[in-house]
Amino acid sequence: MTIYTLYLITGCIGGFLGGLLGLGGGIIFVPSLFFIFSIYGLHEENIMQSAVSTSLLCVVISSLSAAVRHYKNNLINWRIIRLMIPGLACGSLCGVIFLTISSSNVIKIYYSILLILISSYMFNQKNSQDRTESVPLKYVYPFSFFTGTVSNILGIGGGTLTTPYFNFHGQSLKRSIGTAAGCGVPIAIFGIVVSYLLNILFGIFEKTVLDFIDYYAFMIVSGSTLIFSYLGASATFKTRTTLLKNIFCIALLLISVTILIF
Repeated sequence: MTIYTLYLITGCIGGFLGGLLGLGGGIIFVPSLFFIFSIYGLHEENIMQSAVSTSLLCVVISSLSAAVRHYKNNLINWRIIRLMIPGLACGSLCGVIFLTISSSNVIKIYYSILLILISSYMFNQKNSQDRTESVPLKYVYPFSFFTGTVSNILGIGGGTLTTPYFNFHGQSLKRSIGTAAGCGVPIAIFGIVVSYLLNILFGIFEKTVLDFIDYYAFMIVSGSTLIFSYLGASATFKTRTTLLKNIFCIALLLISVTILIF
């Protein structure tokens, strides 16, 4: 199996699960790219940064494709997204700085622990069924700042954080997933743009997110995820909520444990 085939498989699986669960695909892209780079001896000095940065760029395509489908199914709450954007933008600034100056091992540990905690929370959540009453979002600005920061550090679309948050505040799980996919687009774009502007305006880093990206991997992964994220988002509308929750939790747990052990 060639490296290009592995990239293609990564895009298909990450795109479908990302669209299905509103995760943007990053939770699949990052560990998969990490393993592929390790096997082929690529980006050895900054392997995790390269996996995360390449994933961020792929998440733009994956989230945008999924968001289009979720929009057609009326599963996106635009009011919530507008509330989240200022915090996501500021958080992206901190996230790309942390990503640039941190070691690969530190990022791996944060990534794994975070996903384990979220998986445990979602799995043990008793009121996970579709809900019809929504309540005002608590601490929306600190939360969106935290989400933007963590998402850019880990190269994900933020759905691992935003989906449980929206669901906790009364949005149905499917609507939470759709809204999370909508948030994934600005999260990834902010991270990339902020990194570029920091380097152009101040030149404070030797390398930025753009320098870590593997563009061959991006072209193949994003090409396949463009189609499969749309298909995954279509499946969200037709899948039972309980099954969606279980898939969400198992996916997070398996990926986090695998990255932590590796």
